[in-house]
Amino acid sequence: MAKADQTLTSLQKLYDKRSALDKQIVAAEKKLVSEAKTPAATTKKTAAKKTTAKKKTTAKKPAKK
Repeated sequence: MAKADQTLTSLQKLYDKRSALDKQIVAAEKKLVSEAKTPAATTKKTAAKKTTAKKKTTAKKPAKK
């Protein structure tokens, strides 16, 4: 029985290591997803700012006589 207990103990240690690695993988995936979403949101905001700036500059020009 000692050999079976030793095998079960080693399996439990391996499962614990696997669980820890799974948690690290999930955390890394979340980080990558958030980084991928951030530039897309920044690009949309920048485009909106440029459009607003163009509208403001065209509205301020005085009419020519």
